[in-house]
Amino acid sequence: MIAPYLKVPHYGALPLYIPLFVLSVTCKIFIFLKLCYLRRQTLSSVPGPKWASWTRFWIIRILASGNCAEKFVDINKRYGSLARIGPKHLLTSDPALIHRILGVRSGYTRGPWFDSLRIDPHSPNVVSERNEENHKRLRYKLSACYKSESVNAMEPMIDEQIVNWIYRAKNDWISEPSRARPFDIGKRIQFLTVDIITKICLGTALGCVASDSDKYKFLETVERGSSVCQYFSVLLEFNSLLYYLTKIPILGPRLIPQASDASGIGRIMGIVRSAIDQHTPASTNNDSGMLGSFLEKGVPRVDAEMAVTLVAGADTTSTALQSTLLAIISNPQVYQNLKEEIRTAVDSNIVSFPIQDMEAKRLGYLQACIFEGLRKFPPIGQLRERIVPPEGDEIQGHRIPGGTFIGINAWGTQLDESYGDDPEIFRPERWLIKDQSQLRAMFQTHELIFSYGSSKCLGMPIAMMELSKMIFELLRHFDIAIANPYKPWTSLCYGIFFQKDFNVYLNQAKWDVNP
Repeated sequence: MIAPYLKVPHYGALPLYIPLFVLSVTCKIFIFLKLCYLRRQTLSSVPGPKWASWTRFWIIRILASGNCAEKFVDINKRYGSLARIGPKHLLTSDPALIHRILGVRSGYTRGPWFDSLRIDPHSPNVVSERNEENHKRLRYKLSACYKSESVNAMEPMIDEQIVNWIYRAKNDWISEPSRARPFDIGKRIQFLTVDIITKICLGTALGCVASDSDKYKFLETVERGSSVCQYFSVLLEFNSLLYYLTKIPILGPRLIPQASDASGIGRIMGIVRSAIDQHTPASTNNDSGMLGSFLEKGVPRVDAEMAVTLVAGADTTSTALQSTLLAIISNPQVYQNLKEEIRTAVDSNIVSFPIQDMEAKRLGYLQACIFEGLRKFPPIGQLRERIVPPEGDEIQGHRIPGGTFIGINAWGTQLDESYGDDPEIFRPERWLIKDQSQLRAMFQTHELIFSYGSSKCLGMPIAMMELSKMIFELLRHFDIAIANPYKPWTSLCYGIFFQKDFNVYLNQAKWDVNP
């Protein structure tokens, strides 16, 4: 019975367990606050926002803003290239430090942040694998599928999808001579990158461009899932909870993407599984795309690895294409210079249709625009935290204890002084200078966009090929103007980016001749 104890005339009437309970709770609160204080003190010399030293919810607030990449830049600008953003979380925009952290035998390891990138909580993939030896073995198998001869074999597949897009645009999407109409080019670029990556991975394009739609809600699912992943990357307890919940038979299939799903990542995994079942030793790369190479090299969990490749290849390349295009058409002088280089190349018959990768690499201003577009708007804003080695580290005069998480500020690195005194400005000409030492310094910083060392993006050559081809062909065939100069698009960042309402006026170029 509880009722008799509700009225307490004096302390002596209290049952013994109540003061013991109060004492226990008080001690636990004291210990918790003491631990928080000690944790706060261990990194107290590193500057950062006041509340960030006490709670991880400060990071959550930044991630939930939909603008985390720019906010991380602001933090490093305000507090320095090494800033504290959590009780045991640091953020750096120092290219030299990042090179050291990501370098071979640095002692730094992948943090629990990477667990949030698992499609299946029980099975890591090449992006999420934290065990160094396992990651090394898996990456070795996958890297064989990205050798230059393999990438060259993908070029005709990319060409096919770009040609389909150009013809579709000319037939259905350009403005009429008598009336300009806004055209959401960002959405159609997303459709193109999905078709390209599914073509080169599976041998068959998903068909987003042909249907002018987000087939199987692939892009919608990626966008919805990415924001959730960011919270899981900081609130690590959720990862543990999810891990155990998915072991419950009735809950597991509802939480993990399944090949039987009607839409989303599960549906894509189903398509991958079907392609695996249909693959035979006699299949050519044209039949099964990169999937055949994965199977031949003995890549484990091919369906999960392929799903990760599809997501990464579609989204980041789309962002790079859109942001570079926006920067070009927003700058009249850059737009004019690039159009002139393209026209000269076409008139001189030194380029094919569609342009070939080797031809595009010889066009200096085109490459300068692409490098500058990537620098000004890196397509990833994720923290990708590493763990300081157990023995700790000395960074910029601060003693950093082992176990501290250090996040990478990809956007911040691209404002480095190696780019000169105007890194905030989109200026392709900076890549055309004669000073070789400065160019080397710039390229060394620029390479961090695709990460570095054992974390370097395997698909970088494919992404660069797509960028060169699509930027060239867009401006070869079309004159493009922003529909709303005051708000050219809506861009959200939840670690990766999502652009909406990138509306332009698309007209056939006056000097374009149908190939």
